[in-house]
Amino acid sequence: MTSNSIEMNAPQTIRLRGLKAPEAAALVRVGDLDAHPIVDAARDADILRIDVVETVDVEAGHQLDEPGAVRISHTGPSPFFASDIDLVLRSNGIRTLYITGDPLAASRLAYDAVRKGYDPVMVRSSRTETDMFGLRLPQMSSAEFSGLLAGTTPGPRNWHPDVKARRMARPFAERLVPSRTALILIDVLNDFCIEGGVISQTNARMPKVTDALPRIRELLEGAREAGTHIIHVQAIYGPMFRGQGSPYRFPSDLTREGAVWCASAAVIDGETPVFDPDMTEVCREGSWGADFVDGLAPLPGETVIRKHRYSAWLDTALDGELRRHGIETVVLAGVTTNCCVESTARDLAMCDYDMIVAEDCVAVKDLVLHLHEASLEQIRTYFGIVTPSRRILDTWL
Repeated sequence: MTSNSIEMNAPQTIRLRGLKAPEAAALVRVGDLDAHPIVDAARDADILRIDVVETVDVEAGHQLDEPGAVRISHTGPSPFFASDIDLVLRSNGIRTLYITGDPLAASRLAYDAVRKGYDPVMVRSSRTETDMFGLRLPQMSSAEFSGLLAGTTPGPRNWHPDVKARRMARPFAERLVPSRTALILIDVLNDFCIEGGVISQTNARMPKVTDALPRIRELLEGAREAGTHIIHVQAIYGPMFRGQGSPYRFPSDLTREGAVWCASAAVIDGETPVFDPDMTEVCREGSWGADFVDGLAPLPGETVIRKHRYSAWLDTALDGELRRHGIETVVLAGVTTNCCVESTARDLAMCDYDMIVAEDCVAVKDLVLHLHEASLEQIRTYFGIVTPSRRILDTWL
């Protein structure tokens, strides 16, 4: 399956998937912040409480009103795109949002929450059959919500500091439970990996890449056997996506490679510099170079994420794909270590995924071997675990 966007057919009924666990739930009030019995019910059940208010202040942020209560301000129209609410939710392990308050603002937040992979439930004074952009959300009355929490015994909650501390210190094997892990293969494509591809045409030697391919295949086969979620990332460049940040090889005497790989890095002199459309471009859509290496192509049911910049996170459906499958840990393999792998690793780590790089399943061409080592050092210091693929396979199998 190729996943470039999240499509919803109208009308669509979103059903609760058993995610009523109080440790992973939050009551979110939007706009209408008057005192309400359901707030007391949430407090008594020790449910995380979040108040969302719209403001014209560009420095909108959040504040802690009391333990278990957060006030988030945003500049509109939706807090998911104008505040740090997603950061607060995922940092505290929240999956289900019970949303109440101003009907329009609450519906807008719920719609965006679905697109972000959360499970929203509308809490209203009484049940009403309403759609939001063709999306029919689960709902309950205020009385039903209070009754749901009445039988809830306060206990460990994902937002509690001691619970968060235990999760953050999970042993290696616990992080790699296959049902909560995704193997992400970055750009294992002909242009980057095979003789005759664009990289080899630049006369760059790449024995490390060639050596890594059998190990990548072994890791992929092990992931399939273990039942790990598998995602293939495919770089697609070309005229439609061309811009200052798109990968495109410009000759340069300022780098060891003798080139820079995006227009943003190109020093162009002259009164009327001209972009040369014949400059070397990799992974043109529909080309052999953009195809997956033989033996490492996706199988039916495996996800393909097409990316148009170095990071597989930016402008793709990767985050939604990971959230929908309940993924907590990602294992990265592919090419090149210092560019697309590291760019993706940084983004994943900053979005709170446990991040593991199979160090013998990533590689670069000889010209930048020093950057390969530097990238692995960067990742193991700041972003994730760097470890041999054998250790990962031994944990899975």
